Amino acid sequence: MMSKTLPPQQTQRLPSTQHIVLIERLRNVLIMMSAIALSAAIWLNLPDLPATTRIVFITFALAILGWTATRINDTYIGLVAALVCLFVGRESPEQFFDSLGDSTIWLLMASFIVAAAVNSSGLAVRMAHLLAARARNINALFYALTSGLILTSFAIPATSGRAALMLPVFSAISGAIGNPRITRALALLFPTIILLSAAATLTGAGAHLVTAEVTLAMTGERLSYGRWLILGLPFALVSSFLSCWVITHLFLSRGERRMPVRLTNLSNYNARLTSAERRVGMIVLAMIALWLSEPLHGIHSSLVAVGGALIVTMPFVGVISFKDALKQVEWNLLLFMAATTQLGASLQSSGGAEWMIARLFTRFDQGGSLDLALVVTVIGGMSLLAHLLITSRTARSSVLIPLVIVLGFSFGLNPTALAFLSTVAAGFCLTLPVSAKPLALFSQIDPPPFQPRHLTLLSAALLPLHAMLLLVFALYIWPLLGLPMLSATPHVTIPEWYSASLIGLDHLRNTPAAWFEDLIHQSAVLCDWMAEQLRDLAARIEAFDTPPAQQDLYQSCLHETSPNPNR
Repeated sequence: MMSKTLPPQQTQRLPSTQHIVLIERLRNVLIMMSAIALSAAIWLNLPDLPATTRIVFITFALAILGWTATRINDTYIGLVAALVCLFVGRESPEQFFDSLGDSTIWLLMASFIVAAAVNSSGLAVRMAHLLAARARNINALFYALTSGLILTSFAIPATSGRAALMLPVFSAISGAIGNPRITRALALLFPTIILLSAAATLTGAGAHLVTAEVTLAMTGERLSYGRWLILGLPFALVSSFLSCWVITHLFLSRGERRMPVRLTNLSNYNARLTSAERRVGMIVLAMIALWLSEPLHGIHSSLVAVGGALIVTMPFVGVISFKDALKQVEWNLLLFMAATTQLGASLQSSGGAEWMIARLFTRFDQGGSLDLALVVTVIGGMSLLAHLLITSRTARSSVLIPLVIVLGFSFGLNPTALAFLSTVAAGFCLTLPVSAKPLALFSQIDPPPFQPRHLTLLSAALLPLHAMLLLVFALYIWPLLGLPMLSATPHVTIPEWYSASLIGLDHLRNTPAAWFEDLIHQSAVLCDWMAEQLRDLAARIEAFDTPPAQQDLYQSCLHETSPNPNR
């Protein structure tokens, strides 16, 4: 019987194996043909550009094709692309090696070490339990995590640092749940909310500081921390919770969303903090305090992270040895980031990125009567898609903001409003793992929780929603909060529906504005009165140790600085 059944089994297996090999070869042939066609299209359709710039464009396009369509390691593709751009652009080798010494690389490496200490001490699991304790089902857990990630934007200035410090929390929650589909959705949720919630604060991303500086230099209008918070926080809240809803409905079924949360591994974290948890918690809080007060002391955030990494690994003080902490650093990710940083720098230094964006924008700079909604949609759309050309968020703002401000003056619109719109839109960078450092970090987890096609699917779902959200905020919400889109003499066609809505908008804006001005005035008066009381108290304290001959002088000073009864 066995001798009769073996040959049919072998004849059935051989065709299936050959079929798989044939499909794999056909797939490789299609990828090669696509690469050749893509290279030829770029080379032949851009004859006005120098050969160096066209080769850089081709290299960048082939790298994207390799990241999305092949199984070759992403870091390997990035290093090859960076070296090609380096040789073609005749740039110095030091520029490539300097990318490994970039401050962001050091910030990430130090954050990995601190995250290893947080995980080793048990504080990460406790934080995960704190976020998930009251969640009754998976859907509620996702919204609770979204709220917690939004709060971190006020404490940790860099999106990459936030991603590295939140990685142990993700690992604890996903490990306790143990469901691959929910793990994939969580791995997409964390970097998405980290990137979108950065719009809430001025220090949420380095690109925001670039926008504030360029806007101040070109328009004379200042985007302070408080003003950015008033404008950016509502958008960050709406976009973050909207994205959470999309992720839960796109990657989870109704049954999975209603599944009860059973974090069995976190059930014993209701006790008091251990000594190791207290030490690591105090170090992390000190790092956050130094990050928040960077304008006061001037210590770079990367140096703060390196100092914290050294303290958590210090003998007799830290909770993990330096050698063990280095083993948990994602060196593959750091090399990948260095390669993509060099690739983006080559794309920018060759003039290709600026040429492409300027060419797209200048098509609308006709000096004629364009529709206001069309101008806002085009600027927001170009900024939303800019991450496909320029991977660095700061570099995107460096290229986009001066062009947008010039367009604002040309169209007679508020250049500050257009610059803020472009910066917030440029924060959307979810299409590829190379598009943002948090995405690269979570995509490099072993085993990878999601594939590039999942990111592309998520980006395709969120992109039109964010475009509509930006249009609503630019035309209605931000003018209500004190950032109008129109200037005194606009050169664009204002639709009748928007002109009619401006009447009600002005009525709504004037009432809270007057109340807010009065609140600021009363606060200033109160601060002046408190300052006078403090000076009075200081003078009285000094009078206790003052010789009698000088007490009359202090008394006269007290009478001169007595508080005004009218206040």
